[in-house]
Formats: sequence, C-alpha cells, structure tokens
Amino acid sequence: MGLSLKTSQIREFLEETLKILYYYRGRVVFSFVGVTLGIFTICIIITTIDGANKKARDIFEVLGPDSIMVFGGGERQRAARVRVMSLTFRDADSLGRVEGIYDLIKVYQVRNVMMQYNGRKWQTQVVGSTTNYFESFSWGFQAGSVFTVNDYNNAEAVCVIGSKVYDELFKGENAIGKAILVGKRPTKVIGVLEEKGGGMGGPNIDDRVIMPLTTVMSRIANEKRYLGMMRLKTSRDIDKTVEDLITVLRNNHGLRGTAEDDFTIRSSKDIMKFVTVISGQLFLFLGIAAIVALVVSGFVLANLFYLTIQERRKDIGIRRAYGATKRGILLSFLFESILITLMGGTAGILLSILLGGTLEELFDIPMLFSYKVIFFALFFSFLTGLLSGLRPALRASRIEPIEAIRG
Repeated sequence: MGLSLKTSQIREFLEETLKILYYYRGRVVFSFVGVTLGIFTICIIITTIDGANKKARDIFEVLGPDSIMVFGGGERQRAARVRVMSLTFRDADSLGRVEGIYDLIKVYQVRNVMMQYNGRKWQTQVVGSTTNYFESFSWGFQAGSVFTVNDYNNAEAVCVIGSKVYDELFKGENAIGKAILVGKRPTKVIGVLEEKGGGMGGPNIDDRVIMPLTTVMSRIANEKRYLGMMRLKTSRDIDKTVEDLITVLRNNHGLRGTAEDDFTIRSSKDIMKFVTVISGQLFLFLGIAAIVALVVSGFVLANLFYLTIQERRKDIGIRRAYGATKRGILLSFLFESILITLMGGTAGILLSILLGGTLEELFDIPMLFSYKVIFFALFFSFLTGLLSGLRPALRASRIEPIEAIRG
C-alpha cells in the first residue's frame, strides 16, 4: 500500500513537472539548446583527445618507441612544403655505422601513381624500400611474400600491395602472380599485406604499393642519387643517438658553424610531444567554448527560474498551505532545472555521436567514443542544472504561504 502510494506521488510529481516545463517551453528550449551545444563541445573535446592519444599509440606500434625518421630538407623547407632531396646512399651507409643503430631502411616515395588491373583503376603512393621493410614494420602478409635480394639487386618489376589497394583492384580475387600497371609499367604482384587499419595522421596506411627501392628509383622516379627518407632503430638512448646522427649528416653535407641543417630528424618522442601539444590546444580552445556555452545556458536557466518564481508565487503559496515543506519546494525547482540540463546533455551526446564521424572525415581529426564521454557529459549537465537552479530554488522555498497567496 505504502509503495503504491509513493509510486503514485512520484508519477503525479513528474506529470506536474513536465506540464510546467511545457508551459514555459519557449524559455526551456533556449536553455536546452545552450546546454546541448556546451555538452556537444565537451564530448568533442574528450573524444578528440582520446582519439589523438590512440593515434599516438598506433604510431608507436607501427614505428616502435626506438625509431628515428630522417627526411631530406631542413625544418624551414618542410614547413614551406618545399621538397628538398639531400639524403644519399652514402648518408645511409654512414648512419648505419652509428653506435646503437641495429636496423635501417631506405625509402623513396612517389605519390599519386595510377594503378590499373582488368579495367579497374586506383591512384595511390608507391613506396620503394629495402627487403627488411616489412620485418622492420612488423607487417604480416595475408598472401604471398616479400621481394628477394635478387629482385632488389636486379630492379625487378615486382610489388607487394596494401590491403586497400587489393580491395580496390582485385575485389576478392587471387592477386598473387597477376600483373598490374604501375603507372605505365607492367608489374607482378608477389604479396598482399595484412590490414593495419586507419591512417597515421595522413593517408590510409594500407593504401600503398611497396616495390624494391632500386626499381622505383630507376624505373619510376628516374632518380640516381637521392633518397626520400630513412628509418632507423637504436638500442641506445634516442636523444644521444639523434645527436650523433646530426653530427654525421652535417659532416657528410659539409655544413659548418651556424649553417642550417638540410635534413630533418624525428623520433618517437617528437611524435608524442606533437600529439600532446595538439591535444592541449584542442582542450584549451574547445574547453573555453564549452565553458562559455554552459555558463550562458546556466545564466539563462537561472533567470528563467527567477521569472518563473514571480509567476508561480500563488501556486507555491497554495502548495505550502496544503503542507508542502520548504525542502519539497527546493527539490521541486532543482529537479526541474536538472531535468532540463540532463535532457540537453543527452541531446549533446547524441549530436556528438551523429556528427562525430562527419567532423573526423572533414578535418581529419581522430575521435574515440567511450563510456567516459557519457559520464563526463551527464556529470557536467547535472552540475550546470544544480548550480544554475540552486539559488532560485532557495528563494522559492523561502516564500511564506500567506504572502504568496495575497500576491
């Protein structure tokens, strides 16, 4: 009997609250939209930071924490997107002799090369590298195998294709032994790589064709001397190894004194620093936007309830006269306020889920949704409703019934 009575009272309370919110729906919608935008921004902050951190972990898995990348061209040229070829085979030999270096791959990339097979076309990048490329990146095969030392030495027209290229050209057919056109050159497919998934801050990592470095440089790029980049692994401290690499390259290139480097070196630590900086900037920018949105919506919500109190004075007085306590009035107004913000928060979560994929594709921003997003979104929604509704609720609870009925 007691439980049934309480259930009935709760239902009546909810119905009354919803009627009140519907009556003041114009003001409620305004507050609702503000909270929705604020929570949407918070969701984007959390998913973006989590996505950036996952991206960094993915890069670490691909490159390895002991990896160092060496590119042609100095910092200034790379910032201006000016392609400078400055790394040579002599540099590679010299770097391979630096203390601690136990793995080195030489790379030359050619972008936007058209692939053709059986009437199907796909534009991708061609990566020329050494035979240890696949082992160095821990990249397995779903079919076929790596090119051999003989293939490398003789600049044979053979290739290993990424899973994305395989899907676009072969559509599930057996690719091994088939000939594809790489540009205008017939090339035999000898391997298909396992899917890595996603991109590493740029193109899809599975969207590539790997060929012997000698083949790419002589038959496709017509390059005799310069390499595009090198990737090294070290068993020593990365910072000390980088210092040694810089010394060797500057000596090889005849750079003296304050002359700028004509090469760029990046380590796994640099990648982590970059991700940390980007995450911090996103957090600051979006955080300010979220706070402003929530403060504005909270301010509007508080004023909404101050106005509502004046319009509902007689109603409050009657409720007090019929036995409603100050605590009951306080909780009633707080519940209305928190309900509005929780509805706005829920809408913000749904909006971030619906638009998250679009934002990720448009701006190349990695996003990762988790239960943490929902928790923080609902927590901030609840907090906004509590803080913005507390003072108006306290004022409403202090209204004396006789004065309220008299108006």
